[in-house]
Amino acid sequence: MKATQLRSGLRVAGAAVLAVMLGASLAEAQRAPAERVMIPTLQSADKALGVQAAEAIRDRLTKETNVRELVVVPKADINNSLQSSGYSTTEALAPSDAKALATLVRAAQYVDGTVTRTAAGYKIDARLILTRDMTRGQVLPSVQSARLDDAANQVAKAIKAARRQIPAEEQCHNNSSQGQYQAAIAAARAEVQRNPNANIAAACLAQAYARAKMEDSAIAVAERIRSADPRNITALRLLVELYQAKQPPDPKGLDVLASLAAADPTNIRQIQDVVTEFGKAGQPQRAIPLVRDLLQNNPGDPQLLSLAWIVYLNARDFQGAINVGNELIRVDTAAATADFYSRLAGAYVGLNQPEKAVEAAARGAAKFPNDPNVQLIGATALLRAGQAQRAAGDSLRAAGQIQQGTVQTQEGTAKLQRAAEYARRAVSANPKLENGYLVLIQAQGDLGQTDAVASTLQEAARNGVNKSIIAALALQRGNAFFKAGQASKSRDDFTRAIRFLAMSDSLEASADAKFLIGASAFYVGQSATNDAADRKSCELARTARDSFTLAQANLPAGGQKFPNEAAQLLTAIPQFSPAVNDYVKRFCR
Repeated sequence: MKATQLRSGLRVAGAAVLAVMLGASLAEAQRAPAERVMIPTLQSADKALGVQAAEAIRDRLTKETNVRELVVVPKADINNSLQSSGYSTTEALAPSDAKALATLVRAAQYVDGTVTRTAAGYKIDARLILTRDMTRGQVLPSVQSARLDDAANQVAKAIKAARRQIPAEEQCHNNSSQGQYQAAIAAARAEVQRNPNANIAAACLAQAYARAKMEDSAIAVAERIRSADPRNITALRLLVELYQAKQPPDPKGLDVLASLAAADPTNIRQIQDVVTEFGKAGQPQRAIPLVRDLLQNNPGDPQLLSLAWIVYLNARDFQGAINVGNELIRVDTAAATADFYSRLAGAYVGLNQPEKAVEAAARGAAKFPNDPNVQLIGATALLRAGQAQRAAGDSLRAAGQIQQGTVQTQEGTAKLQRAAEYARRAVSANPKLENGYLVLIQAQGDLGQTDAVASTLQEAARNGVNKSIIAALALQRGNAFFKAGQASKSRDDFTRAIRFLAMSDSLEASADAKFLIGASAFYVGQSATNDAADRKSCELARTARDSFTLAQANLPAGGQKFPNEAAQLLTAIPQFSPAVNDYVKRFCR
């Protein structure tokens, strides 16, 4: 049953119910006490037992109190109100419905409780709750007895004792509402000193301390309440607020958040708030048990699935995210947005399942062909898959499994080509997408497309991508070619290195780029000098001369970071100069 239904029933049947209540004589109304308490049907696996226990408590409490001081709302009044609103008279109410009913029958307090059969008889756990604020309550001692009447009698006595704090709590509440915090503190503190277990008054005391900027006192009282009553929502909320307000926030606040969610597992809104707070605190993993329980109790709820989706992603529980995400778009097709597919593919990447990531990205790309993020996720997944397959192919060929290795390499190359296509779509949709250029350049580089890499770097620069990033990429590519040249002794590798290193240095000058330019130019000059003599080539002689000139122009600046290496190369260049000059004169006529 929903509280809104009960309130709706009240609007329909309220006039009739109130007419019955107001039909009593004026004299009777004048004698009516100011306070009323309601005992609704208790929660129980046995519906009949819940009804019987509630009636037994009503009967005992009526006998325990003077009707001039307290009216226990009769069963007939409760049933009339429920029937008028279309509710069952034998089922226990949800918390919000119980509050609505208590308001309808003008009860200042009501009882929320459970009754169970035990091997020894009966067990009743109950709480006295203020109707004006259902989060303010007094947990009553758990009672067990061989006879239901005896158990009900103990609960009735506990209700009577718990109600003694009500006048002090009301005085505290009224004073605090008017900003008279010291008066509120005095009223509540006197009651708590009389009865240390008076948690309704103690909750008001803690709040009054907080409003009076006496935070340490507020925390002490609220923690004492929490210790005695772990489900006291008023105290828990106050503790969360006070711990989080500390600078830096007190980690105890996170433990209290968990307690707050456990205090009322049926309060979805409260649990959602707790989950959000865990996220803000950077500990989304602590929210996973909460959303898991929510989904178990509310299967197929799109709002909760959406919440769980984000929680699992933030906690990097990628398998959980994938499971929840697929269920989310099954029950709510509108949730299958471009961002959803990007995140889903990213979750597969996080699980090192590139093929699944590609499938998810492909679905997103087909549905949102102009969304750069979906295309980028697909490109990233394809890049990783292609690189892994090519590496596997190399290993197989090295082990003598030529055919299998070739197949792996070919499949890896195909994925790298698709990665480049996806990345190209991403940067076409968003020309300033830095990560798009990163993936595109990596794919082009792995495919050996040197000219394409250089063109992409220049394109990124033209489109306003951070020059430091482009310079770093060009430096990385140039360094890779420099190392390849050292291994291969190939003039072409060093020439390629110079191309990218010069681009890097022009975008953002660095000692690294200058040294590598100088070193690469030296090795080009050295190689060209040797080949010029053998081939009697004017072109190679001039290449050697120009390369040594380039080396001499860059090595001094590079020497700031690599002084010994730069000095060795600069010392070696003059040893080649006579021969180079001679070759130019002889071969370039």
